[in-house]
Amino acid sequence: MMFPLEQDARIGVVAPSGVVDPVKLEKGMARLREAGWEVTAETAVGDSLRYLAGGEAARKASLLRMSAAHAGLLVAARGGYGAMRLLADLTPEELLGLPPFMGFSDATALLVRLVGLGVRAVHGPTIQALATACPETLAALDGLLRSGIRPDPLGSAWETLVDGEGEGVLSGGNLTTLAHLCGTPFQPDFSGCVLALEDLNEAPYRLDRALTQMRLSGALDGVAGVLVGECLHCGEEGELEAVFREVLAPLNIPVVTGGRFGHGPTNLPLVFGEPVVLSSAAGFRYV
Repeated sequence: MMFPLEQDARIGVVAPSGVVDPVKLEKGMARLREAGWEVTAETAVGDSLRYLAGGEAARKASLLRMSAAHAGLLVAARGGYGAMRLLADLTPEELLGLPPFMGFSDATALLVRLVGLGVRAVHGPTIQALATACPETLAALDGLLRSGIRPDPLGSAWETLVDGEGEGVLSGGNLTTLAHLCGTPFQPDFSGCVLALEDLNEAPYRLDRALTQMRLSGALDGVAGVLVGECLHCGEEGELEAVFREVLAPLNIPVVTGGRFGHGPTNLPLVFGEPVVLSSAAGFRYV
């Protein structure tokens, strides 16, 4: 089991994606330190190359250096863009040698790659996101890291878009990032998976396009269920639900909304790679 972490585990901060805001970085690290964790940022986290936190070679080297420094958990400093540019440069052996990794949004590219290699990873707040995370998110993250408690991302309220029940390995992440992986050598195999999906600032037609691209590419073949998290600024009320219902209903799998994860202040950690059950009647649970 990857969680709970050892009580003296050190959290290492890496930047596999976009340029890091130093003020938000320090605020996020401070919130982890306030919770009693030792937190260290890799020396290259502040690097930049246009919109990236350095070139591919530098970001890869930074990731591997922090791994070699015996961090108990690696956390992405922020999202943005750039993680998928590392996929061709990171060997399976290098990825399998990493400590547990946490991130979301653009870090989805690394999360699903790790899950595809049989490794558990955490879809959870980046360091910058922790700077503005709500108390519930901070408490849920601390509960996972210290006690191994997996929070329920649905709680007691959800909306059913398609009835049913499915069991599978939890995976997914940012919908747009997943769609961009389709047709590449790193297109995930989601057969037998329950997908947790979220997004930010995408019009309903773009969400439709991303879901349709995944369906037509075969990326959704064999998926056991879909849990929709927060899709912030993604259309008017009801538009999002209509898109997911129309595109996913032919798959005859449960589709529910109300997941408390994504780009909002509530971003509960999800342990990707673990078996779960998603039911339109009973909700979500780890098996």
